[in-house]
Amino acid sequence: MRRPHVETRIYHITYYDYDESIYIQFAGCNFTCLGCIRNRFAWDHHLYEEDGAEKLASLELRTLNIEEFKGIVKDVEREMGLRKAVLGGGEPTIDPAFCDIVKVLNDMNLKLTLLTNGLLLDKVLNCMPRSSAVELSIKSVHPERFSMYTGRDGSELSVVLKNMGLALRSGLELIVETILIPGFNEARDVELLAEYVASSLSDEDVPMIIDEYVPVPSAPWRRPTLEELIEARRRAEKYLRKVVVRSSYMMKRQGRTYLIYPKLDVARAQKATSFGA
Repeated sequence: MRRPHVETRIYHITYYDYDESIYIQFAGCNFTCLGCIRNRFAWDHHLYEEDGAEKLASLELRTLNIEEFKGIVKDVEREMGLRKAVLGGGEPTIDPAFCDIVKVLNDMNLKLTLLTNGLLLDKVLNCMPRSSAVELSIKSVHPERFSMYTGRDGSELSVVLKNMGLALRSGLELIVETILIPGFNEARDVELLAEYVASSLSDEDVPMIIDEYVPVPSAPWRRPTLEELIEARRRAEKYLRKVVVRSSYMMKRQGRTYLIYPKLDVARAQKATSFGA
């Protein structure tokens, strides 16, 4: 039975029409990653291309309670069609209402994907439907680099790696993700991660995603080249059969992104545009 008036950390929801999915973003994180895209974009970065930074400046951050969230998702399903839900942005597993949120989505028979840093994954596995996917982000296989990048103790990398195995053994669809960051997490490091995944999980079919690093003001690193991304994939494919590069060089934008929550305040947005706020 769902608890009434439960507060969540959900502050932002967008809708992707090409696959009828919602992307749910959570305020706060238990990591302080130097290269986090939230250090550059407060909202879904696709909206900056479509709505512009001036309009988005009018948005105010307010988190939803569980009944408000349920009502919004039901409205999206009725008005736009809905098949999938992605839990991401910040870190979903730090939300005390995480299992309530999952129940709302599962009761609607939506395919769920959790994007997570993995540190608290073992605490929420029991409320994840077995049909769910977990995209677990590994910042670095080196404890000292993991610590420097995330602001956590290097020993906690072992917790993340242990939880990676737990997710696979629990029957969830596990996807391992890492970011190619020249000067920090390079092709040889991606290769080490792929080797670790294949050997520790005894499964060469675990998918790996190599993401292109997007430069943010808080970090010194540059965007990788297409050649560097292809080299990282080539190295990872020595150990894993399903390696994908997710990059602006190779992926064509599909469909349109819609702002679901919070709604744009049109009057404030026009004022912000007029005065360059």
